[in-house]
Amino acid sequence: MFGARIHRGIYLSLLALAGFSLVTSQGLSNVAWVALAANWLLEGRWREKWAMARGSRLLQAFAALWLAFCIGAFACGDVAVALNALRIRLALFAVPLVVLTTPPVEGRERRWLLWLYAATVLGTTLIGTVRLATIEGLPYREAVPFVSHIRFALNCCMVVYLCLLEPLPGRWRWAGYALALWTVAYLVIIRSYTAFAMLGMVWLVVIVCHRRRWPWVAAWCTVAVAVAAVAVGGCYSYYRMAPLAQQPLAALTAGGRPYEHHNDGIVENGNYVNNYICREELRQEWPRRSAVPLDSIGDDGYSREPVLIRYLNALGLPKDSVGVAALTDAQVADIERGVANPVYAHGNIFKRMLFVALFEYENRHNSDIVTDFSVLQRLEVWRAGWNIVAQRPWFGWGVVDLHVRVADELERMDSPLKGTGIHLHSQYLAWLIMIGFVGCVAVGLMFLRAAPALRRQPPLILAWVLTVLLSFTTELTLGVVAERLFCTWFLAFRLSQACLAPPGEGAQ
Repeated sequence: MFGARIHRGIYLSLLALAGFSLVTSQGLSNVAWVALAANWLLEGRWREKWAMARGSRLLQAFAALWLAFCIGAFACGDVAVALNALRIRLALFAVPLVVLTTPPVEGRERRWLLWLYAATVLGTTLIGTVRLATIEGLPYREAVPFVSHIRFALNCCMVVYLCLLEPLPGRWRWAGYALALWTVAYLVIIRSYTAFAMLGMVWLVVIVCHRRRWPWVAAWCTVAVAVAAVAVGGCYSYYRMAPLAQQPLAALTAGGRPYEHHNDGIVENGNYVNNYICREELRQEWPRRSAVPLDSIGDDGYSREPVLIRYLNALGLPKDSVGVAALTDAQVADIERGVANPVYAHGNIFKRMLFVALFEYENRHNSDIVTDFSVLQRLEVWRAGWNIVAQRPWFGWGVVDLHVRVADELERMDSPLKGTGIHLHSQYLAWLIMIGFVGCVAVGLMFLRAAPALRRQPPLILAWVLTVLLSFTTELTLGVVAERLFCTWFLAFRLSQACLAPPGEGAQ
């Protein structure tokens, strides 16, 4: 009994370390899962663990996924590559094996572990906010120094669900609500489109499946309508055509020099970006307003000339000496810093996010430029991924180096993204490439077999499952060990196996 308590204490301590490592350190994530596996081996209780494993359909599904990886690894024909592929994916099976054959964390232990995890996320958001406020020019994607901003956004989503679905008792409940509001505000600061989409979809499913309280549904619908109204208003503001967009187009500037009119259709702030351009006058007038040369390359990798053209266009000014002369000193400073649209610097965060997305759409619709825009890059690399799947659709390529395979396909396509080193950005597509449709269907059926138990799980577990599944659509969520740990750590907080057994089986 005393030894069992020691192992239980170690188990809880290692779960706390794992929760801390989800947002702070890849190295700690490796230490945490290896230590969890070692403690599990030393603990014994093999008969009890075997009984739990036999009764866990979810663990059997993870075993099927691991088996598919094993088959795919050795199907690639290179033993060294196969063993390395299995090694780096070992945590994806080891952590579910440990937590699903160990009694779940409940009661006071559950609250302490989950809220320690929430405190870690809170501390990391504060670090990110301070870094953005004190480091000039720091990209918002690099605000958190420990993990990818996309992966961190998933943890922020989980903290919001925790605060709303398992609030703290008594007056502390309001501290939890304040933490949820702050976490949402931080997601606004780092402009996480994906996180907002996830929060909306997951929260709707959870309140319908578990709460079934129409006031919650009505509140969700009210927020959705408000967001839609803001989006429609922003689109109207973006596309409301300004005088310079009207026909006929003037042929000459006020100084008598000819304009360039490309008529390529790219619209920003109600004007066609590539109309009314006189580069000669821009180069003549700009030195009178700024000491930064137009052909100088900024930290963003672009010269100031296209930035100046877009900024003038957004203001509804011609891209000539008259337009440059009309700029205020503050607007000149914006251009020197690489701000291509005044909305990006002075608009509210929601309008800024919408205008960025609309400019990406305009570029995709009217040109083949994809390298500067995250959404367009995803569409292009997904096209390459589907090309790879189409070559071996049924059983896949085996567990190959996806990075190399995608890079080769982008090169073959002569894609604008060739040589950029971009990764696949879809876990589902990665699985199709590695184990094919047959493997994916087989593994998917095993997980569907375990799905009915989800409705009997705590709402937080359902929210976590939906977050993971949605993240697989646009990200390689299982790319590194911290992400694999995120996709398995919350299993420790499930209901006990007896609660999940069909009627009549709980006492067996």
